[in-house]
Amino acid sequence: MKSNARMEWGKNIIGLLLPILLTLVPLETMSQPVPSQEVKEVRLNGTQHRPFFFKPFALLLSSVGLMVSETGDNCLKLVGPDGRLKMTIGNQGQGPEEFDAPMGFDIHDQKLYVADSFNRRIKILSPEGKLLSSFRVDLIPVHLVVINPERIVVSGRPNPFQSQESLLHCYDSRGTLKWKALNPIPSSDSVYFTLINEIFLQKDAQGNIFVLHKYKTPQILKIKSEGKIAEEIKLDPAYPLKRIMLPLKIGKKPIDVVFWNMAWDGDKFYLLIPELDGQGDLGPGKEVYVISRQGKILEKIIFPQAIRLLATDGTTFYILNAEDELFIYREGS
Repeated sequence: MKSNARMEWGKNIIGLLLPILLTLVPLETMSQPVPSQEVKEVRLNGTQHRPFFFKPFALLLSSVGLMVSETGDNCLKLVGPDGRLKMTIGNQGQGPEEFDAPMGFDIHDQKLYVADSFNRRIKILSPEGKLLSSFRVDLIPVHLVVINPERIVVSGRPNPFQSQESLLHCYDSRGTLKWKALNPIPSSDSVYFTLINEIFLQKDAQGNIFVLHKYKTPQILKIKSEGKIAEEIKLDPAYPLKRIMLPLKIGKKPIDVVFWNMAWDGDKFYLLIPELDGQGDLGPGKEVYVISRQGKILEKIIFPQAIRLLATDGTTFYILNAEDELFIYREGS
């Protein structure tokens, strides 16, 4: 019975994370004003129909355009700056250039590293999407960042039935485990456990890894490439946390939502603030708070529509809205 429960959890965990009729409870925040700016939409001239993605998971800007991982179509897509689809990599399956729910990915030295989540593999591909190598991992890989070919850092979604499983695993290009780090936050409730251990990863040019918890923990962990925590960066006290009440088996339990999604431009964090949707549930918002490497609020950016996913180079913003359609915005009026 326990084995069946683990298998059911592994394949259906995304369903656990869907909105579940949450009640918003306001938190006290400091009243000091935050500098704000609005953005202007950039017209997509390269396509007649606005690009749409099926269950996208992550966005990444590169020198050749915007890359999107689509868990729904089990592929990665490259979109040019004009909105035109330039390339599709992969499809459903277990073969060399096939995926089962590709999630996080990174580009290093013109190679594409992909977390092939339900195949439990890390795949390394050429710029044209041809498999160069791959290796199996003992976790469901979610996000990944590549410091160098011998330091591929992968986050897992820990199994509540194996609560001692580390959140971070570092591998070399042959799949040899180099180190593990970050114990999960414990909880006896499987849904609550999954939420409070959902993390996002970013990296900087110096080889540092940044870990941010989506729920409960308003801080940024700076981790060295050898797996040691270098700094715990607290978010500015004025940062607007959202508190929700989770209807769990043990009763309602509060949890703070730190951000809905995020981006990074190599110097600053861009944290998307959730807000109430038309049905009274918590969902994607229209405000993005820009946070320094020291955790300070620099400004907030106000968009004309709700955002699910975003990527930015610091001045241009590629966003997927609530319907997973692509829009491009730029700073300034």
